[in-house]
Amino acid sequence: MSKYTLYDYDSSEFQFKETVQSMMDVDQLDMIHEVFEFPEKLEIIKDQNTILHDKFYEEMKKAKFTNLYKEFISNFISNLEIFKNEKILYQTYPSFRIHQPNNIAVGQYHKDSDFGHNTHEMNFWLPFTDAWDTNAVWIGDPDSDDHECMTVNYGQVANFDGANSLHGNKDNLTGKSRLSIDFRIFPLKFYNQQEQEQTQTLTQKKKFVIGEYWSEL
Repeated sequence: MSKYTLYDYDSSEFQFKETVQSMMDVDQLDMIHEVFEFPEKLEIIKDQNTILHDKFYEEMKKAKFTNLYKEFISNFISNLEIFKNEKILYQTYPSFRIHQPNNIAVGQYHKDSDFGHNTHEMNFWLPFTDAWDTNAVWIGDPDSDDHECMTVNYGQVANFDGANSLHGNKDNLTGKSRLSIDFRIFPLKFYNQQEQEQTQTLTQKKKFVIGEYWSEL
């Protein structure tokens, strides 16, 4: 049984690739390494602190991407069968990843719950480029046979249990960069304000509360 579920969305309605190409000022996202290549291998914490990450996060807070992201959550994600009759919270600002050739995108294999995330959170991974083989996300123990590649094409979003499942990536040997966002959905019935105030994100130090890490639809 697969460790993730794929959902197809209409990329002509939700034009993530075109929007991000404009934000990053490049013609081809999967060749962004030809414009700017990371000088060293990414590692934990520093995997969110590159020039390209800074550029994305600065541009992300402008209306065009913010509106696109919120519309995707409201009109697509919230209407999935798994959220039928559920009130949900969504990650206010998604996490941005760049997986360049001969590099990694996240510093280490991990479970999100190791970094303060609630075990009831649900992860969604949305690549702006096709993701396969060594430029994709892998789920499971990398030193065991229980290790699955999430192959996701542009126009698809993957759902997986990142809070409780080990996941990470390999050295990218595909010759193509992978750009993506990941975000978390939290069923409101599991939200406890007092508990959520006790933890915060690793890099930006945002508390896992409504109004900071979480937003309501």
